[in-house]
Amino acid sequence: MKLSRSPHIITIDVATQTSTRIELYLWNTGSQPASPQYTLSKKIPSSNNIATYYNISPYTQEYYNFTTFQNIYNTYDTAISTDFVVQYAVEKFKTIGGVETTAGSETGEFMYGYGEYMEGANPVGFTTVGLDEGTYFYNYDSDLATSQANAMAGTIDANIADSNHFVSYANLKTGVITNIAYSASGIRTFPRVHENNLADGNTLKLIQQIGGGFTNTKWTGTFKPQCEPKYQPVVVDFINKYGSWARIFFQKAKKRNINVKTDNYKINPATIPYSQTAQGQIKEFNTTGTETIKLNTGWVNDNYAEYLQQLLLSEKITLLDYETDTQYTPVNVKTKSIEKQTGLNNGMMNYSLDFDFAFDIINNVV
Repeated sequence: MKLSRSPHIITIDVATQTSTRIELYLWNTGSQPASPQYTLSKKIPSSNNIATYYNISPYTQEYYNFTTFQNIYNTYDTAISTDFVVQYAVEKFKTIGGVETTAGSETGEFMYGYGEYMEGANPVGFTTVGLDEGTYFYNYDSDLATSQANAMAGTIDANIADSNHFVSYANLKTGVITNIAYSASGIRTFPRVHENNLADGNTLKLIQQIGGGFTNTKWTGTFKPQCEPKYQPVVVDFINKYGSWARIFFQKAKKRNINVKTDNYKINPATIPYSQTAQGQIKEFNTTGTETIKLNTGWVNDNYAEYLQQLLLSEKITLLDYETDTQYTPVNVKTKSIEKQTGLNNGMMNYSLDFDFAFDIINNVV
């Protein structure tokens, strides 16, 4: 699994080559296209520096189609949407003595994630689950409908090379374990919380069967319910560093603001000397308005600093504020800096973030 927001370099380095070329094929569903989407070529820098390099990651980014979060809570082991994964194939060519011949090929998949600098070049995406291990909170209120994202704890994407794996849900209150097997290899989507555990929460483990009755736990996450009695929680979904949808519930107080911009000019009176004082002297035009919202997480734990870092670095974010709108709306994070709090330094931790709604209030799309 490759990551579209970090470079993935294709190298062609064959002795005595004078130039190289690649054909890049990209698709979401079905089989490889008959013709390449991009053809790129380069001459070698010099006779003693013949390697050529192609970064193909930017070309994949236009092939994603992120709609709203896959809101599943009682469906298990589903294939990830093909809109969230880009298949690719690269055919490599070299020219030696004026004759072009093949120089190999490469195939694989991209997701819309990123690697970090300290991970080095060509970082690999997740090989187990597209979410960091840790403890996460979700809203649960028996008086709210699931249509308001109540008990919708979110999902995990698991990247599995074979079907000898299963996910194991353990109820945090009763300890009852529910195992769900994989039906196929590849990237499969599961709810973070089993439908029978929504009121109590659960641990979720990705387990590999290795034979002889032995198992290997490859990933563990804990998901705990929180009931907010005063405020209507706001749900924020975003594409995280692994290219998977992630979810944060902002449980506490929220504030909305409207920002209006306008141009103006002075108008001439209709009559001279003027008599229509109701006409005024300054006229406004090109009036536009945008809206912002300030949200608070409520009390969270140490690992939320990394979780929120991924939110701030995300390029695809949606928000559901059910008190105002019943549909998910696109937003951008206005907050560009946060203090990474810790329980040792800060005690009880709450994060406050500002978001811009990613559209004008007035529909001016043409």
